[in-house]
Amino acid sequence: MSSQLHVVITDCPWEDDSVERKILEGGGLRVTRCTGPLNASTDWKDADALLVGWAPITINVIESLTRCRLLMRYGIGYDNIDVEAATRAGIAVAINADYCLEEVATHSLALLLACHRQLRALQEAVRKGRWNPLDILHPYPPLSQQTVGILGFGRIGRLFFEMVRPLVKQVLVHDPFFSEPLGVDPPALFVSFAQLLAGSDYVSIHVPLTAETHHLFNEATIAQMKKGAYLINCARGPIVDEDALLASLRRGHLAGAGLDVFSQEPLPVSHPLRDLPNVIVTPHAAWYSTHAEYKLRANPAHNILRFFKDESIPTLNRLKVPRVS
Repeated sequence: MSSQLHVVITDCPWEDDSVERKILEGGGLRVTRCTGPLNASTDWKDADALLVGWAPITINVIESLTRCRLLMRYGIGYDNIDVEAATRAGIAVAINADYCLEEVATHSLALLLACHRQLRALQEAVRKGRWNPLDILHPYPPLSQQTVGILGFGRIGRLFFEMVRPLVKQVLVHDPFFSEPLGVDPPALFVSFAQLLAGSDYVSIHVPLTAETHHLFNEATIAQMKKGAYLINCARGPIVDEDALLASLRRGHLAGAGLDVFSQEPLPVSHPLRDLPNVIVTPHAAWYSTHAEYKLRANPAHNILRFFKDESIPTLNRLKVPRVS
């Protein structure tokens, strides 16, 4: 591996990049860090690889790269990278596919359980001096009599399935990539998107953000959801049209929601989703554990080394774009 290979960290939430740097420099690569916004810097233009957090890697950025062969994201999604432009330019795009899987599945389950038990309403009532739960709770059946719908059956969706399946009456699954159950026992019941919406007491989102899934949950599709259902989202905020969600919650069609991701983050202090008693909001925290935080930093660095050794790593260039129907 050439010692001249140059990796630029475009943006990183930590002042200390020692984890990434130790791995990359230990593999013989030169590592620098972008000193400012991409549109105000030339630090990255001669990079052989970019290690990207949330910096927008637009077509203009891609066209200005003179020798880049890899765009490596810290996170799981491809949202901030123009993958089509990168592919046309012959640049591979990779994600941190093995990071925070258990954490996100667990957080989704936690939000589902908190919604089921109406924990936010109970907590706020206690803080206000109320104590009788029958004066607080809306009637609901046991979880064991209810149905959970899972949209997306990738790694996180499958883990979530394994966690929630013993707790509920039935699990419905819809996935743009798969039309039949594969590799799970007991098998998942695959249904159409419309059947998932109409038949689920809880719908948990586990698909990537793409042009196909942007505002997938909108006024029309939310109206197709079962009255009294809950929406759980630990995937990406823009998959849900938040105005349509708010309207449904306010008129009582949906019973509530558990949300970890939003179209704008941080969620504005004045945003009405913060104040609804039937909505549980967490600050994009589903990814976190101490183990996941290390993998968030170490995995991309190891993947960059593998790429320049011509070893296989997951790249979007080889994946199909999902279609939800």
